[in-house]
Amino acid sequence: MSEVMTIGEPMVNLIADSPETFLEARTLPRQMAGAEFNVAIGVNRQGHSISYVTQLGDDWQGDLIVDYMDRTGIDTSAIRRVSGAATGFQLKVPGEGAPKVIYFRAGSAASRTTPDIVDGLDFDGVRILHVTGIFSALTEGTYATVDALVDAAKAHGVLVTFDPNPRPTLWPSRQAMIDATNRLAAKCDVFLPGLSEGRMFSGLDDPRAIADHYLDMGVGKVVIKLGDSGSAAFRRDADGARVETVVPSFVVDVVDTVGAGDGFASGVITGLLEGLDDKRLLERANAVGAIQVTSVSDSEDLPTAEQLRRFIAETPRKEVSL
Repeated sequence: MSEVMTIGEPMVNLIADSPETFLEARTLPRQMAGAEFNVAIGVNRQGHSISYVTQLGDDWQGDLIVDYMDRTGIDTSAIRRVSGAATGFQLKVPGEGAPKVIYFRAGSAASRTTPDIVDGLDFDGVRILHVTGIFSALTEGTYATVDALVDAAKAHGVLVTFDPNPRPTLWPSRQAMIDATNRLAAKCDVFLPGLSEGRMFSGLDDPRAIADHYLDMGVGKVVIKLGDSGSAAFRRDADGARVETVVPSFVVDVVDTVGAGDGFASGVITGLLEGLDDKRLLERANAVGAIQVTSVSDSEDLPTAEQLRRFIAETPRKEVSL
């Protein structure tokens, strides 16, 4: 089995060739999208193996996704194909920083995933399970599936990383999202919120207070993304004292911010696999996130290990503080 496992909803991504509206687009080049898919590409590009757990329709979109993953080297053996429900896709119009995106995923095959997909999964060789708040939010069934997968991973001694990646419109209420996210966070080993997300989920303002909130829950490491300026990692030492590491990001020209957090997560995951200390881990994660925002694609330009090494060596840094 792969070193890393993830679960999510991969989608076909149709990108308009016009920065205005879909009506003005003359072509819609096909790429792939989905937060966990982006992470999988990032992990794979950095030289590590990853398997993808999901449910796809028995349709052309599903065929495209499986074929792309197979050609890329992502393990598709845990993907279940079903009839009677379509594979989700999205339309994207590039813009300044944040693009316009229209989703076609309601009632998708992935949204109908149930916990029995966890039965029989092979955890042999898996070191990290990565989950997000997006797939968890699709339906009660997908939340239950993620919850069951986290429990199974923990039972097999697998480290669990969790990016909350909140999507408020997918939840019945803001409070339901907060409560469900915190229940999952308490089960995980590494929690990866953005600063605004950490404030929302914890009800606290200061990054150190947010970190303490989750460390006190039993989370082993809290990694907070500090916008485009950098990131911070928090953990407890053997005496229970908080240890913090703050690392600046890189100076780049921003084209499209979609996928930056996913790229960041892939840097954290591969850094954990390689045993990097917190400073080097954050440096890598910041670098992957910075590279991602220089491209209109959600994942096509995520770096290889060598590209990442050169970027870190050659790119100027910003200033950052808590």
